Amino acid sequence: MGKCIVQVDRSKFRLGEAVYIMLTNVSDRALYIGSWHVLDSSSRVVFTMEPPQVLISPSSSIMVTWFQVTNEGTQIRRGKYEVVWRPKDEDGNEYSCNVQIEVT
Repeated sequence: MGKCIVQVDRSKFRLGEAVYIMLTNVSDRALYIGSWHVLDSSSRVVFTMEPPQVLISPSSSIMVTWFQVTNEGTQIRRGKYEVVWRPKDEDGNEYSCNVQIEVT
């Protein structure tokens, strides 16, 4: 079983809509929230965020909002994207969980 789950409120979004992304800790240990990234259909990073590191306990979640912008602050294009979240445990082991979305 994985250590985390990433979910969004739906799989398709209109261009410019806010995307609510939730990380859930499904491990038996606390996890630092780590960083999260948005990749385009060619696996290029279009947005990355490393928020302040807080621990989330088992069975807990944290939610962030992505406003469909690139690291440069420009609007993304329509297409398919992957949200990848990489939390870490207290020993520094990194995990990866992801979800696919489509922007129309």
